[in-house]
Amino acid sequence: MIAKVKKQKPKQIKKSPDERELYDLWNRLEAKGLFQNQRVSLSFRIPGEGKMILMAKDSGKKGTLFVSTFSLEHPNTMFGGKTSFPFLPNLIRFHAQLLTLRKDVGAIVRFCPPWSSQLHRLDHPLPLVFDEQCRQLGAPVENLPLDIHGNLIPSPILLSGANGFTLGEEVIITSVTREKAIYNSELIEKCAKAYLLAIATGGMVRKIPWFVRFIAKQRLLKDEKKATEFYQRGERPTGFKAY
Repeated sequence: MIAKVKKQKPKQIKKSPDERELYDLWNRLEAKGLFQNQRVSLSFRIPGEGKMILMAKDSGKKGTLFVSTFSLEHPNTMFGGKTSFPFLPNLIRFHAQLLTLRKDVGAIVRFCPPWSSQLHRLDHPLPLVFDEQCRQLGAPVENLPLDIHGNLIPSPILLSGANGFTLGEEVIITSVTREKAIYNSELIEKCAKAYLLAIATGGMVRKIPWFVRFIAKQRLLKDEKKATEFYQRGERPTGFKAY
C-alpha cells in the first residue's frame, strides 16, 4: 500500500502593516507605468519610532526587490534583509537625511518616470503653471543640491515646503502622508508631460498668477505644519485630502 503524501503549501512570509502599504504603493505606481527599468526607491516614516521602512530596486528588468527597516539617526544600521544592491547605502542615507531634514514628510518616492525624468534637459526649473501643481508641489521643480560627499544640503530649495525635485534624471517626490505620495507622483508626471509638449510647439506658457500661487502655498505650508505636529506626537497625520 502506497501512502499518500499530503501536499504542503509553501510558507508565506507575513508582512507588517507598513510593508503591506509600501507594497501597495509600489504596485499602484508600477501599474500606472511610472516605473521603468531604472533604479526606484520608496520610503515611509514610522511615526514614534525614529525609523523608516525602505523598498528599493536596482535598474534592469531582473532587479531584486529589497525591503528593510532602518534607523533615521543611524541609517546604516540594518534591522533585517540582505542585498547585493551596490547603490543601497547611498539610497538609505538619502532617504534618512531627507526624512530627518523635513519633519513634515511621511513618504518619499525616488524614481525615473517617462516624462518628468526629462526635466533635467531644460535650462530652467519646471515652473508653476497648473493650479494643483501650486497646491501640492508648492514650488518650481528644481534640482536638489548635494555636497561633495553626496549628502543633501539643507538649502532653501529643500526646506521651502516644496514636494517635487529632480536629481539629475531622477525625480524626488515627498508627501505629508503615504496616501498622498501616489497623487504627487502622478501629478508631477502629468505637469511635466503637458509642459514639455507645450514648449515643444514654441508657444508661450503662462505661469499661474502670483496671488494664486501665494494662497496655494500658504495652504500647503499649513498642511505641512499640521503633519509635523502629528509626527512629533508619534502619530500618523489624518484629515488630508488627495487633492
